[in-house]
Amino acid sequence: MENRVEYLDGTQFKKSIIASAQRISEMENHLNAINVFPVPDGDTGTNMAATMDSIVEGAERCDDHSFEEVSKTIADSAFVGAMGNSGVILAQFFQGLAEATKGRIRLTTQSFAAAAIKAVEQAREAISAPQEGTIITVMKDWANHLGEYAHQTQDFIELLKDALRKANISLADTPNKLQVLKKAGVVDAGAQGFVNLLEGMVGFIESGKVTALKISTSMAMRIKKIGTGKSRADITFRFCTECLIVGDDIDRNILRDRLVPLGDSLIVVGSRKKARLHIHTNEPERVFEIASACGSLTKKKVEDMRERYNEMNAAQMQQRIALVTDSTCDLPPEILKKYNIHVVPLTLRIGEESYLDRIELKTEEFYQAMQAAREKLSTSQPSPASFRKIYDRLIGIYDSIISIHISGKLSGTIQGAHAIRERVNYRDNIRIIDSKTSSAALGLIAAEAGRLIEEGLEIGEIVDRLKRAVRNTRVFVNLPTLKYAIRSGRVTKTKGFLGTLLNLKPVLATNPDGNVAEVAKVIGRRKLIRKTLDLAVQFGREFQNPRFAVVHVLAPQLAEWYRNEIRARFDVEDVMIMDASPALGLHVGIGSTAIAVLGYS
Repeated sequence: MENRVEYLDGTQFKKSIIASAQRISEMENHLNAINVFPVPDGDTGTNMAATMDSIVEGAERCDDHSFEEVSKTIADSAFVGAMGNSGVILAQFFQGLAEATKGRIRLTTQSFAAAAIKAVEQAREAISAPQEGTIITVMKDWANHLGEYAHQTQDFIELLKDALRKANISLADTPNKLQVLKKAGVVDAGAQGFVNLLEGMVGFIESGKVTALKISTSMAMRIKKIGTGKSRADITFRFCTECLIVGDDIDRNILRDRLVPLGDSLIVVGSRKKARLHIHTNEPERVFEIASACGSLTKKKVEDMRERYNEMNAAQMQQRIALVTDSTCDLPPEILKKYNIHVVPLTLRIGEESYLDRIELKTEEFYQAMQAAREKLSTSQPSPASFRKIYDRLIGIYDSIISIHISGKLSGTIQGAHAIRERVNYRDNIRIIDSKTSSAALGLIAAEAGRLIEEGLEIGEIVDRLKRAVRNTRVFVNLPTLKYAIRSGRVTKTKGFLGTLLNLKPVLATNPDGNVAEVAKVIGRRKLIRKTLDLAVQFGREFQNPRFAVVHVLAPQLAEWYRNEIRARFDVEDVMIMDASPALGLHVGIGSTAIAVLGYS
């Protein structure tokens, strides 16, 4: 007897969505490989898989059998865990489906089709500028076909299989609607992901089992070779920016109108109480500022799409080693870009608000808050999950990872890197190096690592050379005032009071163990400036080819003077000048400067 499924209840829907999540997970690399629109950043599969993982996690906790409750749980879970353009669209689709099925214990083919049409309409309305030839087009064609065919059958197996056929036809047509897809020879990745979701549903409804559907290795490799070079496009808006807004009366239309000038790929989904925001922008901090006027922000994410694009290009050029550091590493943007250095950000706290260092909050904004001194400021190390995310992403592109971080004696950052390394099955492909220092000195070591990778040296030789570089690196920091060191707890109030009373000015330096120690103490600011220079010069003269970098905390003129003095004493091509990282500036204070030296014996 032929199987028939004449209704869909909450339990069936939950299991079909779990099957869909598995299907998308299996297709993750394939979806990443064909991702060329709206930007070729190769993360559509990862974002859709993460969104579906969140849905499954929530759905598995729901024991209700009604379609209403399961659908609501799925919508809420999608909302919380949505990632990327396609993930947010999926979240709104499930939100619309939940709203259209309120009070329903189970659905017939006709009621499911009607709910799907309303869900797609809501998803389309959430997009500021819907683009034909993408996920929303395939969703619309699928839902409309459901509406037409549901009157002809009461069997979900027949209905969903026929609608899947229509979705595949729509998917195959996406290159004819988007030139960038046609040029690359691919279909839209988000639309493909939605079709994979439907495949998972059909597979479960037809068999009653969550079965594996795998893409063949040969197909995956063929798609991978397509590459983003064929569809290279200027990434006008660099940062994929997302957050979840919780408020009392969120007007999504007003919010959308305020955000339109800041970028593209804008999606605002949700309700008056909770909204999910996605946008590609060059001003993520401005986006969060506008969004915060609507309520409290959680689940904030800022991803550098240009960096992601560079990663993919590096993989095509067969660069085998990825380089990772943290945001205490002070380097100019052009050096980070030149060597494709991936940065795990620390968290900055101003009062009760948290920001990702140099992504959600610029360094100068942090120092402005320091000057105002109205709220408590602090920094905290990246979470282990931050390391897991970047390692997982890079190991799919590179053979190995070198991860260089702030001294373990100064921060727990490197412990987070080690903790994740021990949990992944590719741990032998990760080399973690304690720089025994921070700021510009860490920057010099990271830049040296980039240069060695670019030369094509084997990873073992690179690591050995970097360990020698660590031993030959110092940073000398002057403190024109002790008030910030007192405020941060680095200096006791008693010692700080006596030092201030006597006008004593310390010079600090990292030592070979990775600690910070006082290496000199002088009276007066003039002597402090000169002593810092003398110590750096003295250390540099121990080597034949020293390299230098200078950082400052709102003291650009003094930093420039140091650079000129160093150039007058050494035959160096350039001396980098940068703002000091907040992790350093918070403790040494406004007006402080530091000279980093890396020497070769």
